[in-house]
Amino acid sequence: MRDALANWIASLPGYLVAGAAATGDGLLRLCVLRSPDMAVVELRSADQDELEFVSKLRTTRCAPHIVGLHRALDARSLSFLHHAGVHRLVSTRFGVTGLRDALREAEEGLHPAAPGHGLSVRELEILALICAGCSAMEIAGELGISPHTVTNHKRHIFSKLDVQSRTQATAEVGRLGMSLPGPLRRPTGDAPRNLTKRERDILDSIARGESVRQTAQALGIAIKTVQSEQRQLFSKLSARNRPQALTNARGYGLVDSN
Repeated sequence: MRDALANWIASLPGYLVAGAAATGDGLLRLCVLRSPDMAVVELRSADQDELEFVSKLRTTRCAPHIVGLHRALDARSLSFLHHAGVHRLVSTRFGVTGLRDALREAEEGLHPAAPGHGLSVRELEILALICAGCSAMEIAGELGISPHTVTNHKRHIFSKLDVQSRTQATAEVGRLGMSLPGPLRRPTGDAPRNLTKRERDILDSIARGESVRQTAQALGIAIKTVQSEQRQLFSKLSARNRPQALTNARGYGLVDSN
C-alpha cells in the first residue's frame, strides 16, 4: 500500500517522491537526507510515541508540511495530533480525494486556513459533539462550559466552515475527510440493510447538507412526508436528528464523502 501510494503521488503533475520509509525513524532519516517539502505519514493512535514522533519531524532541518493519514481517529486524537504539529489530517475512509486536496494545499503554501481548517482544539471538540447530534446544552455539560460559550464557538466554527446549520457542518466534515464521530455516541452493531429507496434519498439529501424543506423540494414530496420518513430513518440509524444520522451513517459506511 505504501508503494502504491508513493507511485500515485509520483504520477501527479509537478510532484517528485523523495522516498518511502516503513518506520518513523526511517522517515526522520529520509527527511534529513532529502529535505522534502512535505511528509505524508500514517497515523494510528495519537499515543505519546506518535505525538513525540510528529514533534521530532517538525524539528528536522527541512520542517516538512505534515499530512497525516488516519483510518477513523476520534476528535480528541485528531486534536492532539493537530496540536503536536500535523498540518492536515486526512481520513483514508474517503479515498484519495482528501489527500489530493491536502497535497494541493501544501503545494500552494497553505496551512490550515482553508474552509474547514484552522479550527482550535476546543472548536474541534465542539464540532465533534455537533456531529454526534448533541444540543448546545449537552455540549456545555460535556465540556464544562456555558451554553453561551458553546453558541459563540459554534458561530465561529460555522464561519470557518462557511456553513449555516449543524447539518451543513456535519456534511462539510465528511466532504473534507475530517473524521469526527464524536466521543459521546457511536453506532453499534451491524449496519442497517433495510433502508428503503426513499430513506436512502433522504439520507443522500442530508449528506448534501440540505434542510428538511430543501429535501422535500428536491424529492417533490411534502415536508410532513419527509419528517415521517425521516423518523423511520433515524430509528434505523440509532439517531435522533440529522447531524447524528449522517455521522452514524458514515460510521456504518453508508455514506461517502461528497
